[in-house]
This record gives sequence, structure tokens and C-alpha cells, in this order.
Amino acid sequence: MPSDISASVSETLSGKTIVVGVTGSIAAVRVIDLIRDLIRRGAEVHCTMSHAAGQILHPYALEYASNHPVITEITGRVEHVLFCGVGGKADLFLVAPATANTIGKMANGIDDTPVTTFATTALGSGKPVAVVPAMHEAMYRHPAVIRNLQILREMGVALIDPRIEEGKAKFADNQRVVQEVERLLGPADLKGKRILITSGSNAESIDPIRILTNRASGKTGVALALEARRRGADVTLVHRFIQDLPVHQVYAQSASDMLDAVMSELKKGCDALISAAAVADYTLDPSEEKIKSGLELNLRLKPTRKIIKTVREAYPDLKIVGFKAETDTGDEALLARARASLEGAGLDLVVANDVSRGGMGTDDNRVLILSRSGSHSEVEGKKSLIARRIIDSLAEIL
Repeated sequence: MPSDISASVSETLSGKTIVVGVTGSIAAVRVIDLIRDLIRRGAEVHCTMSHAAGQILHPYALEYASNHPVITEITGRVEHVLFCGVGGKADLFLVAPATANTIGKMANGIDDTPVTTFATTALGSGKPVAVVPAMHEAMYRHPAVIRNLQILREMGVALIDPRIEEGKAKFADNQRVVQEVERLLGPADLKGKRILITSGSNAESIDPIRILTNRASGKTGVALALEARRRGADVTLVHRFIQDLPVHQVYAQSASDMLDAVMSELKKGCDALISAAAVADYTLDPSEEKIKSGLELNLRLKPTRKIIKTVREAYPDLKIVGFKAETDTGDEALLARARASLEGAGLDLVVANDVSRGGMGTDDNRVLILSRSGSHSEVEGKKSLIARRIIDSLAEIL
């Protein structure tokens, strides 16, 4: 039952009511998993569907997924007004999947299915509306469909673009849809802010094959990027673990590459730097050829330039969040070292943790967040929760 999975992944949608409108695309079979993913983030989900959708997916499937009766027709309860009218229960009307037919009707105010009636009501009352198109590629490229999508954009509808594969405009990945929903329903307290984040480990070349690196996975940096974006920020993530993320990513392998990338991005204007990367402390002059194995090897290491120090010298007023990782230390000593880093580097916030207790490469962690005012807080749990608390602290000083 949904109650068993509610907020099991995060609480980013807790307290939010989402109505999912399902239309007659074969992609309707995907919506079951999407509903569950929304519930896993705390949302309450209700469903309405067109007659055509009912020929592909039985209403019972949607009822099971959402744990609520499915609206297959508008009755005397005026369900569309109850949820999507002015003051209605819904926080978002999400059409997933949306056929070319339904997109055309929404764009032109035609109401002949429960889904289109919900859509017109939501748009007329100012409720947020999002659309996940799914159809054959030829239909998606039709001039009228392109025009109707543009009309929806101009109405303020959020369009979650499909994946173009195998001649089809396929239903967007669930993760992508969820991320867009989280942003639409987020607090928007960082709207208009540009946040630069460094993440993960560096790789310092020994030769064309071998590298020096550390155990940092970059999971915290990614969680921070997603949380900042959820709250409306324009986010750039500098790292070497490029992946499918809805933020601007800049590849940087070595510590020198990362510093160059950071300085280049800061020239474009930035409100804050979150230095979450475990930046390499040492580098070396790499061999141009592979070093033969089996031989005793001496490497001459030299210190890398400190990113935070360089940034602070160039941008004295920039808000900077630093990280302090230690091993085998108690909270009092950890705070003392974090405070020394904060004062020595002119940081605004420091996130400190004892990595000997865990955290590197894991999905969970325990950190202490220290502010310039001297106050500190403890956060333990999933890195998505930790990221939220860090961004909470940053938002207070931006």
C-alpha cells in the first residue's frame, strides 16, 4: 500500500497533493511506477483518466498505485473543481502521458474528457500544470502539435520533454519527471540565484593509465545540486562524474582543472560557491608513457593550489560553503577544526564530518554544520536530507 512507501526516499513532496491525468497513449503503462515514485517522496496522488486511457490501463491499476478511487467521469461532486478549482485540493495537475490529441484540446480549451476538463479548470484557476508528452515522433514533429505545445508554454504549462528514440517521442524517465515536479512545487527561495558546486574526487595522472585519487563518490555534491535546483536556483556542478542530471555540468579531472573551471564559471556571475569536492591535496608531473609494472616506484608529489583560498582572494564578498573531513575525532575537536577552517579561509558555512564513522561512498552520513555566527547543528540521515539542511543554512544568508 502507498502508506508503506510514503516518503521512503525523501520528503521533498510531503504535504503536496498531485492529480495525475492519464490519456490514451501506450505509455500509460509507465504511470504506475511514476505514481509510486511521487508517493515515495511524500506526495498524495489522485488520478483521473480518459476513456481512451481506460482501454490501455484498467482504473484498478491506478487505484492500487495511488490508494484512491480513480475519476473516470465528472459527476455531481464536480471533481475538477474540488481538486483544481480556485482553492482546490491539488497543488499540481500532471498530465502523464499526454497524447497529441489531449495536447491539442488543452491548447484550445476543448473539454470532452475528464482529463481535459481538469486541465481547463486548473489553467483557469492558476494551478500549476505539467505535461509529459508521449507519441510517435512523426506526430510530435507535426506543425500543429509543435504550435499547440508552444501555446501551452505561453500559458505557463511546464513541458517535460520526451526522449526521442526508435522513431518515438517516449515518456520521459521517471527520475526526470519527479525532478521537474519537485522544482515546480519547491519553495523557490533560491529563484534567481546562481549556485556553483564542486563535487567528488579529482584524478591526478601518474601516467596515461594510472591515477591518484581518493574515496569521495560525489553523492553529496549531486544531492546539493538537485536540492538547490529544486528550490529554484540556476546550478552549475563541476566534477568528473558526468551523469544524467537536470543541471549544467562542467567536467574537471584534476585539481588544476577544477580550479580553472571554477574561476571560469565565477566570471559569469555567481551568488555562492559550495566546495563539496574532496579536492586532491597533491599532484605530480605525469609520465608521458605507461610506467612498467613490477618495478619499485618513487613518486614526487607536490601540493595543489587551494581552490577556496584562490576564490576568496579573487571574490572577497562571495558566499562560500566549505567542507571539513577528519578521522577519529569527537564532535568537540571536529567543531574546533571546522571553526579554524571557517576563520582561516573566510568561509560562511563549514560542513564537517568524521569519515572514519562512514559517509564516503555511502548514501547516508552524519555532519555538523557550522555558521560564521558560531552556531552549529547536527544532521544525520540520507544525503538528500543533509543537502536540504545545508541549502537551508545557505538560503538564510543569501
